Amino acid sequence: MSKKKKENRVGLGRLLIWKSSDISQAAVQSIVLGYLSLYCTDTLGIAPALVGVLLAASKVADAFTDLFAGWLVDNTNTKLGKGRPYELCIIGVMLCSMGLFMADPGWSMFFKCAWIFCMYTLVFSVFTTFRQAGMVPYMIRAFSNNQVLITKVSSYGGIITMAGSIIISMLFPRVMGRLATSASGWTATVAIFVIPLTLIALLRFLFIKEDPSVETGGQHKKVSIKEIFSMLKVNKYVWLYAGIMLFYNISTSLGAATYFFRWVMGDIGLMSFVAMLSVVVIPVMFIFPVLMKKIGSMGNMIAYFAAIGVAGYIIVFLSGTNFAGIMFGMLLGSFAGLPIAYYGVLFVMRCCTYNEMKGMPRMEASSNIMANFMSKVGAAGGSLITGVLLGLAGYVSGDNVAAQPDSAIMMIRLLFSVAPAVCMAVIGICSKQFAALEKMIPEKQENCAKDS
Repeated sequence: MSKKKKENRVGLGRLLIWKSSDISQAAVQSIVLGYLSLYCTDTLGIAPALVGVLLAASKVADAFTDLFAGWLVDNTNTKLGKGRPYELCIIGVMLCSMGLFMADPGWSMFFKCAWIFCMYTLVFSVFTTFRQAGMVPYMIRAFSNNQVLITKVSSYGGIITMAGSIIISMLFPRVMGRLATSASGWTATVAIFVIPLTLIALLRFLFIKEDPSVETGGQHKKVSIKEIFSMLKVNKYVWLYAGIMLFYNISTSLGAATYFFRWVMGDIGLMSFVAMLSVVVIPVMFIFPVLMKKIGSMGNMIAYFAAIGVAGYIIVFLSGTNFAGIMFGMLLGSFAGLPIAYYGVLFVMRCCTYNEMKGMPRMEASSNIMANFMSKVGAAGGSLITGVLLGLAGYVSGDNVAAQPDSAIMMIRLLFSVAPAVCMAVIGICSKQFAALEKMIPEKQENCAKDS
């Protein structure tokens, strides 16, 4: 094996250990974003509009924590590395996620709302923020700033993360259907998943170290707050990536699936069969690197997938309660989300290269500030949209509700299909615009090589 091929090779064991933390985060996040609204409305008796407002209000903290986290990571230089120390925040993510489902229905409405607000803020505005800020610098140094290797890890590692998420998505509704018939049942259900996932998540920190020889664009130099704001002003591609993440997270956090399968289909257990469809799209991720090369860029590839996603969600709406049509539409709708979910580091690396092209520091953590912020705004925004619109449509909250009015049923259908279709359309537009940077970078590098 040639030296170059050996450098571009990632072992299965190292790949599995690296993705252990992502599997756990993705699995727990799917539980929180997919089931928290239902838990709050149907178990705690909180009005859906109020749930949406609570989750959205928690995003106020992100305006400060994202900026601070990006600045702090870019100026971190410890024996453990630059991004690795922040990987320990996964412990806080896990414990506070379980805390979200530990509220007592007997508490006063104020205390229940305060508890949900505080736990949600800790999960997303504090622990997730610092972990994500350290992710890109950690990955770049863990894989020696080898872009070929990082692309492979993102593609093949995404398959592993997705497979883990699929397993959880299939198991959780089944366990929930049997145990989550009360508040204590919800707590037990979540604990069954969170405790082992926390232990798995720690494998990355324990066994994957940063390469101390990696220096990318003088990243040991201090980065000032002024430079971060200058980067946000000059680098429009940071904002395009942020827009992609905003609408992607809105689409994934609407939480309409639980309402749809409970009230429209009449069987929430069917969600586990829908999760099985994700197995079909896993092979597509093996050919992502080839597709990107053939299509010309990651941005163009995502734009094409987004168009397919729009068509898929329209099929979902037109299918009504036809389960086969719903599954086929959701399958098409899932394509665009795959590269967005697992290629984030490649987006950021391209933004960092643009920073250098403009004479600025790379700012590997700070370049991800807006994307991280918009991801969490989208996560809360999806819940807010669902809560407000369900409230306006006359959704009835409570533990002993036998049926919902027709207006609420129609709104659930729209949130389950039309809303994500709109998100996919915006993602496609932003991705197409981002592709211009991917075309610009090799041209600039070629010109620099000629000048030298």
